[in-house]
Amino acid sequence: MNFNNSRMKLFISVILLLMFLITSLSFAATGSYSLPDAKESIVVLDDATTVVTDEITYSISGTVNGVTKIIPLSGQQSITNISVETPGYYNTLEVENSSNQITFKVWIYKDEQKTQKVSDEDVKVIYHYNFIKGVKIYNDIAELQYMSWGNGWNQPINSLTTDIQIPGTNKETEYWNNPDTYVESSSWANDNTLTTTYKNIPAETTAEQRILMPKSYFKSTENADVINKDAKAQIEQDQLKYQSEVAFNNNIPLIPAILSVLLMILPVGMFLKWGRNPKISYNADYESQIPTDDSPVFINAMIPGIIEELNENAFTATLLDLIDRKYYKMVISNEEDTIIRRLNKETSNLKLHESDIIEFLKRFENEKQQISLKSIGEDSYTVQKFVHAWKIDAMRDVPVTKVSQYYNESRENLMSGYNILAIFLAVVFIFGLLMFAKGPLVFVGIILSILVIIEQIVIFLFIDTPLGTWTPEGKEFHDRWKNFEKYIKDFSLIKEHPPASIQVWGKFLVYATALGCADEVSKNMKKYIEFKNLPENIIYDSDIVYLGYFWGFHHIRTTFIPMGINNTDFGNSGFDTGSFGDIGGPGSGGFGGGGGGVF
Repeated sequence: MNFNNSRMKLFISVILLLMFLITSLSFAATGSYSLPDAKESIVVLDDATTVVTDEITYSISGTVNGVTKIIPLSGQQSITNISVETPGYYNTLEVENSSNQITFKVWIYKDEQKTQKVSDEDVKVIYHYNFIKGVKIYNDIAELQYMSWGNGWNQPINSLTTDIQIPGTNKETEYWNNPDTYVESSSWANDNTLTTTYKNIPAETTAEQRILMPKSYFKSTENADVINKDAKAQIEQDQLKYQSEVAFNNNIPLIPAILSVLLMILPVGMFLKWGRNPKISYNADYESQIPTDDSPVFINAMIPGIIEELNENAFTATLLDLIDRKYYKMVISNEEDTIIRRLNKETSNLKLHESDIIEFLKRFENEKQQISLKSIGEDSYTVQKFVHAWKIDAMRDVPVTKVSQYYNESRENLMSGYNILAIFLAVVFIFGLLMFAKGPLVFVGIILSILVIIEQIVIFLFIDTPLGTWTPEGKEFHDRWKNFEKYIKDFSLIKEHPPASIQVWGKFLVYATALGCADEVSKNMKKYIEFKNLPENIIYDSDIVYLGYFWGFHHIRTTFIPMGINNTDFGNSGFDTGSFGDIGGPGSGGFGGGGGGVF
């Protein structure tokens, strides 16, 4: 079976998917500003006016004109008494009104003349304003439902502290943080002030605070959102339901996280149960002779990579084998070109993949049956198309019965199927977490799912026999060839046990090509010739040595290895717009929230 194309397609698809995910996450986490901290003071007066002071630190990267803050409005809500401070800087405030939001646009300067923009520095901006009709007064209770932090910020904030002061004591109050996921502490600092500290609120995430208090705290309802219904029981019931949902949602990422861990562990168990090779008595340290008389194609299909899968070295090794067996004769090999000549030798005994090469190269012969590798390389499309088709014929000449004699692949497809399924599930986990889950465990679930994908890609593409096992005979075959590879790559072993002749060196180079280490062996051959001080003309006794000693390997590789085949607008949408005129659900935000940025 040849899984090469399907493996590469899957590999490319997964890489593109990961690039998309990583790019999406990075775009969500970068910008020209960050938010180290913010402090909010919310003072609820007894006429239901809410006096708000927002102190936000913008950590500026690069040069900006200024900063923005957006406050959503709903129903008859409005903002009055607006002012801005920028300690240590000068500013110009623009207020943009629309039907459902107010935008503070603060131009910031370093100098009093307002000519120098700010760049690469932390700027503290303090917003002052009164919010009208934010407090709700029902028949039985009064409510402050305040969005302390809105989903319109495209950067996370490291620390947020809020102080909410009510016009009476806290003895008859109830309060909730919706959600409490990012709350570090929340308590009444004194009789009438609730202090809450948040840490690491993610981008585009809301933080709401909800306080129920006696309506008797208010002397006037002129600046309140008056709602003619009882609300306490419904709010309390809604909050219980919301808290259960938050707890459930916060734990949802545990499911893909646990499943991802299981998906990563399961291949280990499968390997321990089914993937271990038999023990054999063969224990030689190296092999100084070619271990078997198998063809270069068979060795390439069995030893260096995935079992029963050929790589580009199979073609090169077969061509070298034909040259070594005198079907071709070396004419010349230099930096400019390598030229070979076909000999008139009987080809009826050749296998299909061998005769395919001879028939293909005939297209490029001149009248002397000479073939220029440089001229072949000029028609790269035809060459690549041929090599791709040639692999199919070559695999037909790899005897299935002999493969089965050496290698048991009955469970190999089980692992490949598992790899694909695990990658699919991990992708589903990632998108599910991004689209539907919330809370600090989301990141953990995503990371574990990505690790599943990476593990399965490694197993699928780079581990040749995760569940397939060698038979005892096959294990000896494999080990002998790996020991031969060890020998031809180790110059110290070659010095101790040199090849018997230059012709043997040629045969070594054929199989070194099939094993994927031709360059190393060619270097060792040159070192050996120099070490023995052999005359240079000895290389002409073997056409393969001639090729390997000069430029032939380079020209063959560049001619035949396939390259192509293997080869800031905030808008009006997205903000919580409040719930003027009715009971708001948990997290809906009676007022406040919004977002901001830089410009």
